[in-house]
Amino acid sequence: GKKGQDLSGMAAMGTLFQQAVLTESDGKLDLLEMALAEMNKEVDPEAEERRGGAGEVAKIVLSASDDEFACIVHVPEMYTVADKNERGYAFTAKEWAEAAFATLPGDGKGAEYVLDTPTMVKITYKKDAEAGRYPGKAKDNVSGASFAWLRTKALVPADDDSDDDFVFGDDDMPGF
Repeated sequence: GKKGQDLSGMAAMGTLFQQAVLTESDGKLDLLEMALAEMNKEVDPEAEERRGGAGEVAKIVLSASDDEFACIVHVPEMYTVADKNERGYAFTAKEWAEAAFATLPGDGKGAEYVLDTPTMVKITYKKDAEAGRYPGKAKDNVSGASFAWLRTKALVPADDDSDDDFVFGDDDMPGF
């Protein structure tokens, strides 16, 4: 619920494609599904605390433990067809998932697609030390590859390495 508000707030500032790592789900797909449902639920205007509101945010949600890793990619339908959104985005949850899972550690295998639709992909990955499959490492690789893919599609802001923003220390501002 609260994570949905975080994602919704970022979307309001223009970042419509996001990723979230949830430690509480402990790599369990069923817990990650519950968390995603809470993120995506409609905000109750009468509630004391705002929760949810991220249903129209495209997102990849990750969770890992020592033994398992779960991932859900959610792409609202409006982003799967170019003329359904004002920015002309058109890609599926599977495209995002395949890009994110392209750099799995060890033998590069082990991702099991539990659900595969244009708007939602659910994936599990289990530890297999003999094959070099470690969920924590897989989560890190998937997170990095996902962000890199979003950047190649210009779906997240590029790093701004310019020196336009000055930071002054006390020595630079005499009299203050």
